[in-house]
Amino acid sequence: MGTKAMSRQSIYALCQSAIFIALATILSFLPVYEMPFGGSVTLASMLPILFIGVKFGYKWGIGSAFTYAAIQLVQALIKGNVFSTAMSAGVVILCVFFDYLVPFTILGLSAFSKPKEGEKLSIIKVLITFSVLMLIRFICHYITGVAIWGQWAPEGMGLALYSLLYNGQYMLPELIITDVIAGFLFTSSQIERLITKNN
Repeated sequence: MGTKAMSRQSIYALCQSAIFIALATILSFLPVYEMPFGGSVTLASMLPILFIGVKFGYKWGIGSAFTYAAIQLVQALIKGNVFSTAMSAGVVILCVFFDYLVPFTILGLSAFSKPKEGEKLSIIKVLITFSVLMLIRFICHYITGVAIWGQWAPEGMGLALYSLLYNGQYMLPELIITDVIAGFLFTSSQIERLITKNN
């Protein structure tokens, strides 16, 4: 493949990735339901980021997901609901990594379900991959829920149960919404053509 063709493909991937990152960010600003101490149910705001990995592979998927993670962190800082109760540098680092950088950057691994050249898109593989990645995101939030945010647990409720219930309240609906919409979209022949089209 010539340099000009590679450059054209890179520009194409960059432009489409930027569009999907912007779409994901807009959707994150329009929550269906917002939890009192962070976290929300959206209209599949993670789906555009997941889509990038499926279409362009690991490099663009992880890079775009990391960019989206940074945007989410900045968005939370602007809202003022991050670090307000941080008591040490260790807590701040744990929050940054396990509430933002890791759980959102991991979405770029949706590239695992990218079809190989000549293969058809497998909707089952896509949905399983999406579900696993969102489960990993839930586990990340669960960790900070136990380690940091358990201070808001009702009296008499254990930290593990509180984090499970709190994070499950928004992550389970988010997973269901994302998989339902993805299942509908990824069975479309137009979406399959978009994924397999390289330039």
